[in-house]
Amino acid sequence: MKITLTEDHEDFLKEFLNISMGKAANKLAELVGLHVTLSIPQIMLASPQELSRQMNYESTFHYTQQSFFGELCGEVITLLNKDGGELLARDMCSVSEGDSINESELKDCILDVSNILSGASLKGLCQQIEMNTRIQPPVIMQPSQTPLPLDRWEQSLVLQVSFLIEAVKFESETIICFADNGLVELLERLDSYLE
Repeated sequence: MKITLTEDHEDFLKEFLNISMGKAANKLAELVGLHVTLSIPQIMLASPQELSRQMNYESTFHYTQQSFFGELCGEVITLLNKDGGELLARDMCSVSEGDSINESELKDCILDVSNILSGASLKGLCQQIEMNTRIQPPVIMQPSQTPLPLDRWEQSLVLQVSFLIEAVKFESETIICFADNGLVELLERLDSYLE
């Protein structure tokens, strides 16, 4: 089934995402005590091949994955740049300059930040469009070792928003991938707003 994303769909999604991502950015700013800037959401339909290209940056990014299910289903993928992520984690854990952060602390910080960005963003979107969705806690993901089941998704809606913390050169990108049945449900719900 060929899915069409209209200009009205994009406008609604951008508006809803701006609100939910803004709340996520504020939560992160409160947690780390630093200013967080976010980009304008980018929205596109992606084939499995296009989506798989997003999974090729393991040398520079940590990846986390959160599954969601209910009226909407799919995966939330968060990319957190490694250099900035370590600086941010050191700051969050109050690690003194010259001391190293241990792997467990780094992992916990990555998961905390990811949960705020991706969990809050998806939850906010679902609340605004009044769809019940449960979100699993994030897990560390290594796309080269555990790839996403892209073969199940003929088309996915990819919503991209970048978060930036300049003080520690931290950058993150959240990608919300809806499985085909979730995508149909989402677009039908948006259509009901347009009537």
